[in-house]
Amino acid sequence: MAQHAGTELDNLIGGGLGHLVNGVRNAIFAALERELAPLELTSAQFIVIIAAMRGRARTVNEFCEFAGIDAGPMSRLLDRLEAKDIVRRTRGSVDRRQVNVELTSKGSALYPQVMDIIARVNRQFLGGFSPAEATQLQVFLQRLLANCDAALPPR
Repeated sequence: MAQHAGTELDNLIGGGLGHLVNGVRNAIFAALERELAPLELTSAQFIVIIAAMRGRARTVNEFCEFAGIDAGPMSRLLDRLEAKDIVRRTRGSVDRRQVNVELTSKGSALYPQVMDIIARVNRQFLGGFSPAEATQLQVFLQRLLANCDAALPPR
């Protein structure tokens, strides 16, 4: 039995872990894409709504960091959201080089719908998990993230 466990751990260390995590991430985002389609939002666009409503990002640079994408793709994403009247970009009052992003009333109104979709997708992916197992999964994922933070050099 111990030999079998070591083999499974070796598989995870050898790339299986990244493959599994990436597969789950891709499946979650694909499910979100399907569910967000009636709102005419993509999974990338909903991240802007979430970040703005939760106060996690205010400037274009903060949105780039939050979403983990470069300024060029973020600018195009914001162009699309601005064309849909979901966000508005304004220049900073102190530093005109700074571009602030805020939700319009339409964008703010989408937040509860987006949150309902996220909850529905998360419930689907946690189907068959007991509350204790779901909590344990969250703890394990948080530990993985903490290990990542510890392994990465400071920015």
